[in-house]
Order: sequence, then structure tokens, then C-alpha cells
Amino acid sequence: MVRRFAAVDLGSLTVRLAVAELTGPGRFRMAAHYREVTGLGEGLAGSDTLAPEAMARTLKALENFDRLMRADGVEASRVVATQAVRQARNREGFLEQVRELGLPVQVLSPEEEARLSLKGVFSALAPEYLAAPELAVFDVGGGSSEWALVRLGREPYFASQPLGVLTLSRARPLGDPPRPEAVAALKQEIKERLEDFYRHNLQPRLTGAPRLVGTAGAVTTLAALALKMSRYDASRVNNLVLTRTQLAELAALLCRLPEGERARLPGMEPAKAGVMVAGALIILSILDIFRQDSLIAIDAGLIEGILQEMAFNFL
Repeated sequence: MVRRFAAVDLGSLTVRLAVAELTGPGRFRMAAHYREVTGLGEGLAGSDTLAPEAMARTLKALENFDRLMRADGVEASRVVATQAVRQARNREGFLEQVRELGLPVQVLSPEEEARLSLKGVFSALAPEYLAAPELAVFDVGGGSSEWALVRLGREPYFASQPLGVLTLSRARPLGDPPRPEAVAALKQEIKERLEDFYRHNLQPRLTGAPRLVGTAGAVTTLAALALKMSRYDASRVNNLVLTRTQLAELAALLCRLPEGERARLPGMEPAKAGVMVAGALIILSILDIFRQDSLIAIDAGLIEGILQEMAFNFL
């Protein structure tokens, strides 16, 4: 008998459901994957509260996910929430509505989110990259960015920064198409915030120039754009090397197009077209600060890390 379990990630921009089949002790294969862009964190920039419309969209998506899990024969599930819910002053009311759907939800700490994301990244990262002396693994999400420094012979170091593509886009509207002066100001803000975070949290713990590994929506969207995907394929994204030149060209393209045209680019998920200018600028700034000319893209992350842990405990 096939046994199925599932993980749900309530992200600041996207909510995701992954259904897995147990294939052995601690092993699984992905059976189905669903996602909806609900913009849960869209109201946080101005008020530190979840907007009623965003909560309603997310709850509707969760109702659909619950039906899908029942139809797929899921026996156990784990639901987690990240930065949008962590930050929101009205989170308890929202969490209660989620629980009323019969979905117990856990709000992850930034460190736990980064730890689980790293576990997921490691499940897909090629062996030659795993052997690097130092890795800087980052997850640029809708509401925050999580970091993990992996150094041979030492425990991983985890850190989080409240810098995400959705909250930044809402706090700093650029115009449509983006105004050059607004883009320049956003670039400067991102640079200053990332440099400060790097100096205080990452640089003191590094001995050299680490290999950069990026996961989550901003990086995987840029990878899909670079590959001009008509249909998203995670296997083509995993371990893809994105160069500074590629990313700079994509950023320049995104910065000059109105949102409607960005949404039609091959590889762009239309619902993300409004936040990917900020996403591209953040990724480019990361390359600049680390003085790197490329990064490794990985599709696997938080939700795969959750499934891995569940597979060891699912009997």
C-alpha cells in the first residue's frame, strides 16, 4: 500500500503544497506539487498586519489544498508559516482561521526556516558543490531572506534578514514601467541593507569567498527566465549556474518593461511579474557583496526539507 504525506508552506508571496510517497525508511518521492500566489504579506510594509483580502485568498487556497490532500489519500501533513505570519501583529486571528480548517500550523523561527531550507537544498545539490570548503546558501522569499553558511568541520550558521521581494516591492513602488530614478534608489537601498547585514552577520564567520547557492522563488524565476522555459522543469533548474552577465541582462530587461510585458516573458510566472524587479536587484547585489561572478540555482528548499524530516518519522 502506498503511503502518502504532505507539507504546506505558507509563504509571504506563495503558498505551496507538496505530496510525497514513502519509498523506504527516511526516503520519499514527490507525487504532486501545487502552488498559488496569494500575496499573504502584501500589507506588511505599511502596517505590520496581514490584509483581509490577502488572508481571504490564502484561506481559500488552503481549503483547496485540504481537498487535494484528501483526494490524494494523504495520511499526515505538516503546515508551516514563515516571515509574513511571524511579523504580523494580527497573526493569531489568522492562525486560528487556519486551524479551523483542520490544519494545525507551526510558525517557524527564522533559524528553523533556514535549517529546513538547507536540508532541502542539500537533497538536490550536486556532490561537487557539496565538497566546497565554504558555501553561502540563501533563500530570498517574499518577506525575508534566510542564510546558511556551511563550512567544513563546523556547524552551519543560520541568519535571517527581513528583506523580501513582496514587502520591498510594496514599500518602494517603482512605477509601470519602472522609473529609472526609482530603480536607482531601490538598488542603493538594497545595497546598503545587504552590506550592513553581510558585515555584521556573515563576513566575520567566513575565511574566504564562499560558493553562492540560491534557492526559492526569486532565484528559480530568474533561472526559468534564463532558460526561457515554456513549462517549468525543476530538474533543469537544479544545479544550473547563473552568471553575473546573465543576471545583469535579465535585471535590465525587467527594469525597462511594464508589468504586463514582464508577465508574458517565457519563464515568468505571471503573478510574480510585479515583484521580480526587486528580486533581480537583490540577487545581483548579493553577487556584488560576495564578489562572485556566478551562483548555483536550486529548486529544492524549505518544503523538501520538511518532507525529509517527515519521511524519517512517518511509520
